[in-house]
Amino acid sequence: MTRISRLLLVLLTMTAVSLLGPVDDAHAQDLSAADKNLIINVKLAGLWEMPAGMWAQERGKSKRIREVGRTLMIDHGRLDTATHAIADRFGIALPSEPSDQQSAWLGEMKTARDDSEFDRIFANRLRFAHGVLFPIIAQVRAGTRNDVVRDYATTANQAVLRHMTLLESTGVVDQSLMPEAPVPQSNSATSAMDVGFGEFSLGLLLAVALGGGLFLGLRTLRAKNTRTRERAAGAEPELVPSAPGEINV
Repeated sequence: MTRISRLLLVLLTMTAVSLLGPVDDAHAQDLSAADKNLIINVKLAGLWEMPAGMWAQERGKSKRIREVGRTLMIDHGRLDTATHAIADRFGIALPSEPSDQQSAWLGEMKTARDDSEFDRIFANRLRFAHGVLFPIIAQVRAGTRNDVVRDYATTANQAVLRHMTLLESTGVVDQSLMPEAPVPQSNSATSAMDVGFGEFSLGLLLAVALGGGLFLGLRTLRAKNTRTRERAAGAEPELVPSAPGEINV
């Protein structure tokens, strides 16, 4: 292997490592703060949504509210099992009581004047809470380095999206009470595709190396062809001068 070929091989290997990351990273399975925060937040959601779902089956005025309440209670029961499993695996302490805000929402449902008001509080408070949790799950799903957390976030994401859709189907959700979408940090449509300076420099170096190798290869080939033509010209026999009245054939 020539020196140029070895250099190109090294550059290509460096580029692959830079873009794809290390194949076997000992820290790849560690949980980030965002990973742990997601697991705790899903547990908190179950602590108040399961009681709310049970109450909806008992107090819901409309059949749809009662159906949605039953689905939410069952889904969060299953998700709670998965939450405890992943928390035990990574040694995460889970809360045993809902937050103050969640407890206040349960209090609103419990003291609702009638079943119609209960339906409205149930649908709106739960739709708001799911809207807050949804982007948190999406961010972890997109950025976690942990395979187990990624699968867990996928399951949670599907459940929360399903619940938002069901709650909206009740017909009593006030859209003005939904959480506002965050303002994007950049208005550029291509900002997510920007290449870092380090990656750009490495790519530029690779391009220069490839271009230089191609130039040297062409130059070598041209010199070789020139020498071949010179040798061929030198090997041709000299023409014998013609005698008067003769014509060389």
